[in-house]
Amino acid sequence: MYLLSMFNTGQITLPKKWREKFKTKKFIAEEVAEGLLIKPVISDEVVYYENDKGYGIYCEQGMDPQKIIDAINRIDGQDK
Repeated sequence: MYLLSMFNTGQITLPKKWREKFKTKKFIAEEVAEGLLIKPVISDEVVYYENDKGYGIYCEQGMDPQKIIDAINRIDGQDK
């Protein structure tokens, strides 16, 4: 367990041990009942998210266009 400090810009620094372990510069932060959950994004992972601006899809390595359409349909509840 580590104590993390926040800078005036809202940034926090993850401990070097964690940065080296996960070998990624992309993380997902999610509010959960217990507080905040920070998860590394693995390079071939597709992340679907929602925020105050709407929904999004993120994939570091790119994605097949049909998979994007399918993901949008899932988000909108329009599975066919």
